[in-house]
Amino acid sequence: MPFTLHVENYRALRNAKWSPQGLCVLVGPNGAGKSTLLDALQLLRHTFELGLARAINQRGGATNLRHFDAGKDEEVGFTIEVGGSRWAVNLDSGSFKNLDHHWEALQQAGRTSGLRARNRVRFGDADFPADERSLLRIAADSHQLSDDTARLRSLVQSYRCYSEYHLAHLRESGSTITSDKTLDLHGRNVFSLLRNWRDARADRARYDFVLDNLRKLFPDVFADFDFETAGTTVTARVVTPRPDTSYPITFAPNGLLIALLHLCAAASVPTDGIVAIDEVENSLHPFAIKHLVEAFRTWAATTNSTVLLATHSPVVLDQFRECPEQVFVMEKGQASNPVQLPKVRDPEYLSHFSLGDLYAHLEFGSPVEPQQS
Repeated sequence: MPFTLHVENYRALRNAKWSPQGLCVLVGPNGAGKSTLLDALQLLRHTFELGLARAINQRGGATNLRHFDAGKDEEVGFTIEVGGSRWAVNLDSGSFKNLDHHWEALQQAGRTSGLRARNRVRFGDADFPADERSLLRIAADSHQLSDDTARLRSLVQSYRCYSEYHLAHLRESGSTITSDKTLDLHGRNVFSLLRNWRDARADRARYDFVLDNLRKLFPDVFADFDFETAGTTVTARVVTPRPDTSYPITFAPNGLLIALLHLCAAASVPTDGIVAIDEVENSLHPFAIKHLVEAFRTWAATTNSTVLLATHSPVVLDQFRECPEQVFVMEKGQASNPVQLPKVRDPEYLSHFSLGDLYAHLEFGSPVEPQQS
């Protein structure tokens, strides 16, 4: 589902405006703000669910929130737009002292339906003291959502950014039995999740997507899972392509576990939803990376969802040679980030080379040498 995210002066992001759709990849040097951009969407989700003060405090508080180059009077701002709806959250100098006094606006069908200023909120015709709820949450709780705002709310609620999986927990403890239908941020519920998908008719396609693609990624290692339950815990044995051969998940290769979790992360995203995976290439062979990217592309097209990948891998980039407009480049010194690759380098020039080779040779997304003082 098309959307636009605009972030100003948030940590590494001076001015970021981004409208990704389908399968997209984000590249750039360390410190350019790739992870921060992915986190900005997560911050909006936490703001919707918990309120802005708690969302900011989860990130270490407001002390180091503002970009180094931003002046003391410049605001830190987050805006997300879907169709004719727009939700904006801004912090000025006073807001940093009291996060409950931030500025916020919700526009529906092109007009402002909600406005927060300091400790007062006006929504529709009502004017009342502010509580910790965001305007988007107030609109949802009071059932005053236009169609576009309902889609915006669904997009924000569905977003997850996966970056650090707890593999040791899975190997040693398996997953606690739950009724979850979405992979948690650290992947600890994956075996329970897979069984839930397998046993529910509505979710069986997610289970089949994960296992079918694992077989493609690891044709000589993986054939199936046998789930094992002990008390409130479920784990799995890996069934290999060899007859009557299996082994406990404790001995599974890291790459197999990482790919399993990546596939479950993508399969967790609902129709019209959005998911991000940071440093998707870790622990994976180029053969597996190629098939994994193709699996993401298929799932995004099937569910009309957005899958965002942040990477430093030339192998990942090479899977976008036919669609360089889906590659977004972040570089320090650009007036705005990220920028579609064909706007950074001539498309005709790009067509003659491997994108991975160009990236490895610092043709785009490279660090900027500091100026001599």
